[in-house]
Amino acid sequence: MVLYDGVEPNPTLASVNAAYELYCQTGCGGIISLGGGSAHDCAKAVGILATNPAPLARYVGVNQFPNESAPVITVNTTAGTASEITNCFLITDTDTNVKLIFEGVNALANVAIDDPELMLTLPKGLTAATGMDALTHAIECYVSNLSFKLTNELALIAIRYIFRSLATAVQEPGNLEARDDMVYGQYMAGMAFGNGGVGIVHAAAHALGGTYNLPHGLCNAILLPHVMRFNMKASAKRYAHMYYTIHPDTAAALSDEDAANAFIKAVEELSAAIGTKIPLHELGVQECDFELLADKALKDSCCETNPIFPAKNDIILILKAAF
Repeated sequence: MVLYDGVEPNPTLASVNAAYELYCQTGCGGIISLGGGSAHDCAKAVGILATNPAPLARYVGVNQFPNESAPVITVNTTAGTASEITNCFLITDTDTNVKLIFEGVNALANVAIDDPELMLTLPKGLTAATGMDALTHAIECYVSNLSFKLTNELALIAIRYIFRSLATAVQEPGNLEARDDMVYGQYMAGMAFGNGGVGIVHAAAHALGGTYNLPHGLCNAILLPHVMRFNMKASAKRYAHMYYTIHPDTAAALSDEDAANAFIKAVEELSAAIGTKIPLHELGVQECDFELLADKALKDSCCETNPIFPAKNDIILILKAAF
């Protein structure tokens, strides 16, 4: 067994190529990834390169790699990205500062291991950001134009568990019950969005991550309530359903619009409580880049499953609201 430990927080084509070179030089027959989404995405990319001709960038898109991956086992240490079970991976092209999206059944890991005991020492910041990533998966999937009965049920389960235990997992890192809830919630969210898609939050977060090398989950947390407000005219009833999931006693007392607004407020309050409600400018994002970021986001396939397809100015206004 050989170890590759050069994966960045947002894995790049260079790190994938370096890991693949080590894989070939040492005669490996498979990959075990230990960590969160970055480690799993890099491992899945190496698995694809092991059985499909280089370069990796030729396989951008959906079902572009014809051959099944080399064996991949994903051992998860965060409760958020669900990369351990999804059929996609994202790799940054540092020449263009764009996150490339690869998707296809051949990218699925052979075995995924989620054990909450592996997450007891996860720092508070990572617990918070990855937890909000999972919540974003569930919320965006529930209003996605590709959602259906199964993804809806999975998303609602995820929302219930995450709201119940994310703050506790952040504040009490050693709380095994809270960690177990988060593992279950992020797994349900992963199965949901893996089949029903996400939306503008992810498209804009990918643009921010590719341009500024920012943590994906944190970008999602910052953008989520602003995108929810943008989607209100198409998704108020669905946001209301999500609010009733965490506050079932209010179902008969509120209008859908009031419940939807209450849910957006609940998302913001949770984000504030765990430290992920941060303005973009504090992360080094510059307003002069908003047009570039909007252009990148609009080219992202996640926009296609948002309940409202945005115009360029819509993305800019969302970024301004989060700034």
